[in-house]
Amino acid sequence: MNNPLIKSNRKGMAAALIIATSLTVSACGNGRAVRGYVFDTELADAILAGVDNRQSVNSTLGTPTLAATFDDDTWYYITTVVRIRPVFWPDAKFHRVMAVRFNEQGVVEGVENYDMSNMIAINPVDDKTPTKGKKLNMFQQIFGNVGRFSGQAPVGSGEGRGPNG
Repeated sequence: MNNPLIKSNRKGMAAALIIATSLTVSACGNGRAVRGYVFDTELADAILAGVDNRQSVNSTLGTPTLAATFDDDTWYYITTVVRIRPVFWPDAKFHRVMAVRFNEQGVVEGVENYDMSNMIAINPVDDKTPTKGKKLNMFQQIFGNVGRFSGQAPVGSGEGRGPNG
C-alpha cells in the first residue's frame, strides 16, 4: 500500500497545517507604538529655568503636545509607549510628561517631569444624562414617521402646492 497519491496528500496536509499554525502564532505577537511627542532626552534635559524662553524652548523641543487650558503659561510635551496585543486594550509601558512653565516675560520658570508613577487610572461614570421628551421603543423610532406627511409636492417643485408655488 505505497500509494504515491496518499503520501503527497499527507505532505500537503502537513505543509498546510504548518503554514496555518505559523500564521496564527505570528498574529498573536506583541507590537509597540509611540504615541505623542518623541523625546530626545539630551535636548529635553537641556531646558533650564531662568535661562530659556518661549522661543528657545520652541526651537529646541518643537511645538508642544498641548498648552495649558486657561492660559499659555505652561507647555506640555507628552509621550506614551504602549504595548499592542491582539484582542486586548493597549497597555502603557512608558509614559513621560514634561511640563514647562513660563513667567509673564516668557522666561522658563520651572520644568517638571512626570512618569508612570504619577499616572492615575480614571473610571468615567457610565450613567446617562436624562433628557426631557418621550421615551420611544425601537418600533416607535423606526415607524414613528409613517403617516406624518401629507403627500404634498416638495417646496419649489413647481406644482403650485406650497408656500413658494
